[in-house]
Amino acid sequence: MAGITVARPDVRSPDELIAELEALRAAWRETHPFRIREIKSRDEFPRLADAKRRRHAGGDDNHRFEGERYLNCTEKATRRMQLRKLVDEGGQTTVGGPQVSHPLLSRWESYAYGLTPEEVTVLEKGDADPAELVRRGWWLSMNRSSHFAVAIGSGLVVEGEHKLRSAELLAAIAEDEKRFRAWGVPNVEQALENRREHAGVDVDHADFNEDVVRQFVTTPELQDEMRRVFILRLQMFSGA
Repeated sequence: MAGITVARPDVRSPDELIAELEALRAAWRETHPFRIREIKSRDEFPRLADAKRRRHAGGDDNHRFEGERYLNCTEKATRRMQLRKLVDEGGQTTVGGPQVSHPLLSRWESYAYGLTPEEVTVLEKGDADPAELVRRGWWLSMNRSSHFAVAIGSGLVVEGEHKLRSAELLAAIAEDEKRFRAWGVPNVEQALENRREHAGVDVDHADFNEDVVRQFVTTPELQDEMRRVFILRLQMFSGA
């Protein structure tokens, strides 16, 4: 992230801090472009299946970090909003809503690429890739131990990216839906729902993250922590 460090006052205004975080994103994207996924050939399925195997290995993608944020939050109204977000990620079906859990969405996508339910279960019970284990360990630890506003604000990296590119992501998904149907992929709606969910609901989540940063990340120490976490999360998150 060299080349963007500038002299700054001890405390930035909310607008200045958000602008600085977005400048960090823009600088990172100059050398690490965001990839809008389009699956233009069914020959890509084996590669996508291997990527999903790495994702499933060692865990069920159950967004435990959202629970860490909830437990970490000491401000009542924000804690309530974080609980609503936790329900979105863990499955609204638990409280009578329509949206299934993100682990199930992830499975549905994997099934489209050729993985079986049995294979995914074995992967989840196995060991994660060592590098992935380190990344996940840092991510959970950060959400557990950082100030709650920094932990929630860190969601601006991924959910904020999805907000910025929501229209592009949804357009790519629409094109993939046409191809999937032409190729005879079974359960097309389920196969694409994981991507569609993140391109849509993440817009509201990004707004929540930004509101928390604006309201609570207001000291030199918290703003410096927010910058460091934002940079590390950028380095952890490679694209769509």
